[in-house]
Amino acid sequence: MVRVGVLCAFLLAFFSSHLWAQVTDDWSGRWDTYWRDGEARLLLQQQDGKVSGTYDPGEGRIEGHIEGRVMRGSWFQDNTSGTIVFALSEDGHSFTGRFVDGEYWNGKRVSDVAASRLADVIHDTPRAALRSLVYLENEAVYEGSLSAANAADSLLLYVGQPTDARDERRRRRLLWTLLDLSTFRIYDAPRRVDGEAAEFSIGPAAGNFEYSIQLRKIGDEWFVVVPPAPNLRRAVDDIVAALGHDTLSQLKEAAANSPRAAMRDFLQGTRNWHTGGRERALAAIDLSFLPPRLYSFEAPLLADYLKQVIDRAGYVTWQEISDNPDRAGAYVFYRHPAGSVVIEQVPGPEGEPTRWKFSAETLRNAPQLFAQMQDLPIAAGISPSEPITRFFRVRESIRAKFPGLLLRPGPLELWQWLVIPLSVVFAVVLGWLIGKGVSLVLSRSLRRAERGLRVGAARRLGRPTAVLVGAGFGVLVFTWAGLAETVLGTVTVALAAIAATALCWLLYTATELTGGYFQQRAKRTSGFVDDIAVSLVTGALKIGIVAAGIIAIADITGIPYEGVIAGLGVGGIALAFAARDTVSNLIGGAILMSDRPFHRGDLIEAEGQMATVENVGLRSTRMRTFDDSLLVIPNSQLTDKSIVNWGQRRKRKVRLEISLRYETPRDRLDAFVTQLRAAYLAQPAADDTTGYVGLRSFGESALTVELWGYFNLADYDGYIAARHRLIGDIVDLARSMDVGFAYPTRAIRLLSEEDGNTEDEQKASNPA
Repeated sequence: MVRVGVLCAFLLAFFSSHLWAQVTDDWSGRWDTYWRDGEARLLLQQQDGKVSGTYDPGEGRIEGHIEGRVMRGSWFQDNTSGTIVFALSEDGHSFTGRFVDGEYWNGKRVSDVAASRLADVIHDTPRAALRSLVYLENEAVYEGSLSAANAADSLLLYVGQPTDARDERRRRRLLWTLLDLSTFRIYDAPRRVDGEAAEFSIGPAAGNFEYSIQLRKIGDEWFVVVPPAPNLRRAVDDIVAALGHDTLSQLKEAAANSPRAAMRDFLQGTRNWHTGGRERALAAIDLSFLPPRLYSFEAPLLADYLKQVIDRAGYVTWQEISDNPDRAGAYVFYRHPAGSVVIEQVPGPEGEPTRWKFSAETLRNAPQLFAQMQDLPIAAGISPSEPITRFFRVRESIRAKFPGLLLRPGPLELWQWLVIPLSVVFAVVLGWLIGKGVSLVLSRSLRRAERGLRVGAARRLGRPTAVLVGAGFGVLVFTWAGLAETVLGTVTVALAAIAATALCWLLYTATELTGGYFQQRAKRTSGFVDDIAVSLVTGALKIGIVAAGIIAIADITGIPYEGVIAGLGVGGIALAFAARDTVSNLIGGAILMSDRPFHRGDLIEAEGQMATVENVGLRSTRMRTFDDSLLVIPNSQLTDKSIVNWGQRRKRKVRLEISLRYETPRDRLDAFVTQLRAAYLAQPAADDTTGYVGLRSFGESALTVELWGYFNLADYDGYIAARHRLIGDIVDLARSMDVGFAYPTRAIRLLSEEDGNTEDEQKASNPA
C-alpha cells in the first residue's frame, strides 16, 4: 500500500506540474527578439488559440495560432510578408523560431523592470537626451541589453525616412561608432537652449577631428538627430584617418590598450567576478608590488576596495575616459586628499608591450580612500551588487548591526582585533580536545593490538591531529572574518603552512604505524613477500607524503613549486648517484619479491655460506648460520649470485655405503642386497621410483654395498628421522641374515729369522 501511495503521489505531482506548465504557456507580453542582422521589441497578445502583435522598429505585425507550445503564423512589414514558426521553452521565458526559409528568429521575455526602461528615459533637455542615449547604448553594446537598445531607439530622430529596417540599423550603428570613438564630457553638452535645435561637438582624444551632434526638440522632448548613412560613413572614415589608421578594426584594436579599456575591463570583470571576470579585472590593475604568497588573498581584496571607491566616485561613462593608447602621462580618474585613482602605463613581462592599468599607488591607497568615503552612497544608476570578497560581506553585516566596531585603532578595525584573541583561544582548546579524543578513540579501538602499538599510535597520532585542527581552525576563522585579506595575510599563510605540515606529519605517522602493524603480521608468515611489499609500500607512501608536503608548503608560501620539483629531481639524481649501492639493494629487494627464490625459514646456500633465512628487508637479507651466527647479505649480491635453496626441495636424497666382510658368501651377499632394497621400499617416506642397491667396490677392509634413493620429505627433521629408521632396519636385516659388518682391520704376523724369511717377505708383512 505504501508503494502504491508513493506511486500515485508521484504521478499526481507529474501531471500537476505538466498541467501547470500548459496553463502558463502564454505568449502574451513583451519579448526582446533578434535575428541574423537585427533585433526588435515584440509585443504579443494571446486570446483563446490565436496570437497577434506588433514589433518595432519596422512597424511590423504578427498573426498566428497555437498548437501546443508551437505558434505558427505570418509576419507583415513594408507590404511584404512571410511565414513564422515559434516554439516556447519549458519555463515560458524564451522561444526559438524560424522565418524566411530557415532564418532564425529567437527571443526572450522582458521583465517588468526591463519593460519600464522606455518610461524611465529622460530627454527634456539636450544634455539629458544625450546622456540617456549614451547610457543606454553603452548598456546595449557592452552588456548586451536589448531592452536598453529599444529604449535608446526612442531617443533617435532620423533625417529622412529610412528606406528599410536595415538602413535604420546601419545609420544607428554608424552614429554610435562616432560617439564611441570620441572622448567628451556629457556635462559640457548644452542644458538649456533657446529654440528647437542644439548641437554638441565631439571628437577623439587624439587627432584634430570634430563632429557635431545635432539635437532637435519636438514638443517638450529632445531627440538626437541621425543623418543619412553616407554622411555618417564619411565621418567615420575621417576619424579613422585622423587617428592614423587604415581601417576601423585597426583603430579599435589599438584602443583596446588604453585608459578607457582598462576601466571597462576592471568594472565589467568585477561585475562578473564569479563567472569568469576575475582574471579580466585583475589584469587591469598593477599588483606587481604584492608578494606572490599573498597574491591570492590580497588581490581580490584590493580589487574590491577599488570597486567600492569607483562606485562611490560616480557613474562611469566610457566615453568620458580617454581611449588614446599613446597618451602622454597618466590618466587621473579621481582625486582625493586620501589618494587618487590613476591609470598609467605599466611595463609588461619581458617581450610584451606596456599595458594601461590602475597604478600600484592607487591600489595601495584604496583602503584609506575607501575609509574616507565609505559613508557616501553608491552613485545613481549603478546596480547594487554583492561584494567580491568575504571581508566586505562580513564587514557590511557588522556595519549594519554594530557600526561602533568599525573603529580603526591601528592597522585593523576593532572587530578584527577582537576576532584574533578569540580565534587563538578557540583554536588551542579545539585542537587539544580533538587531539585527546583521537588518542582516546585509538586506545579503545586498538585493545586487541599489541600494547606498544596501541600506546604509540595514541600518542603519536594525537599530537599532529591537535596541531592540524588548531591551525586549520585559525585559517578558517581568518578567512571567514576577512583577516586573510588584510595585513594579517602573512599570519594566515603561516597558519596554512603549519596546517599543511601537521597534515603531512599525521599522514606520515599513520603510514609508519600502519606499516609497522602489517610488518608484525607479515613476520608470522613463512613468506617474505609480505615483508618486502609492506616495506616498499610504506617507504613509497612516506616519500610521496613528504614530497607532497614540500610542494604544498611551497605553494602556500608562494615559493614556485616548479623550482622545488626541479630541485627535488636534481637532488634525487645526485642522491641516487651517491647512493647507487643502496638503490641497487632496493631494486634487488624488489627482484627478490618478484622472483621469490626462497621463504622465511628456508635453508639456502649463497656466497659459500649455508644458513636459514630469517628476514628479507629492502636493503639486505638476514640469515642464521648453523653455528648461530647472524649473516647479513646485501640484496644486490643475492640477486647477482646463484642461490641453492635447500629448503625448497620436494624430496631429499639418501645415500648409504654398507661395508660387509670379505668372508661373506656370494649367495648371502645377493640375498642381502635383495632384502636391503625391500627394506628401503618399505620405508613410509621412500620414493618407490628410486632405490638403487648393489655392490659398489672393493674396500681396503670390506666389500662396499651402496644404497641410493630419495625420501619424499622437504623438512630436515623428517629426513633425519626417516634416515634413522632406515639405518636401524638395515642393522636388524644384517643380524637376521647373519651378515657381518666389516671394519678396518690389519693382521700382523711376527716371524723369527730362523723361519728363513727373506728380506722381501719381512717388508711385505711390515711395510713400515
